[in-house]
Amino acid sequence: MVLSLLVLALVLVVVAVSVRAHRNGRRPFRLSQFRPSAPFTGLLTRDDVSHADRDVQRLFADLRAQQDAPADLHKLLR
Repeated sequence: MVLSLLVLALVLVVVAVSVRAHRNGRRPFRLSQFRPSAPFTGLLTRDDVSHADRDVQRLFADLRAQQDAPADLHKLLR
């Protein structure tokens, strides 16, 4: 009985702190801190033009690394 009351009190404190922080606008965590990302690729969301262009740059770098790649590869593919 005592343990359940302690757990209930703890849950109520957490809820109260959460509600108060939300009302004041002082959230310790923002959604932008948890954007999906992957190793060696960076962010997976395409909300910025520079992020969308990274895949193309990475593709050009991979193709240039081939031994028989022409020097003007970027002009041929665009």
